[in-house]
Amino acid sequence: MEDVLGILTGMLAIILIFGAPPGLIILIYYFSRKAKHKERMALIEKGIDASIFIKEETTFHKVLMWGMLIGGIGFGLLLGYILSVYTQMEQGIIMPIMALLFGGLGLIGYYVYRKKTETKSVE
Repeated sequence: MEDVLGILTGMLAIILIFGAPPGLIILIYYFSRKAKHKERMALIEKGIDASIFIKEETTFHKVLMWGMLIGGIGFGLLLGYILSVYTQMEQGIIMPIMALLFGGLGLIGYYVYRKKTETKSVE
């Protein structure tokens, strides 16, 4: 009887550990979509234009942002590797630091580019 109880406890633990997070993510997504739908329907019923939900961001900007982020991370990893080879810095520490640093710099560069293009389009 104890063996069966131990097996059931183990199975329940595995199901909860690996099943609960995806289930929660799905529930959060479902309820957020449901709330957005109700909000849109309320706007349409009142006769208000629901164009505020339309995103104006193009795929070019998304691709550019991800490209600058991944490029920055790649450059940071390369620089971290070079520093670990030619200096006394430990590879396990310097590579993630450089990847995060240059990934962040890539996102800052994207932000600056985006602000410049937005101010040019407004003028």
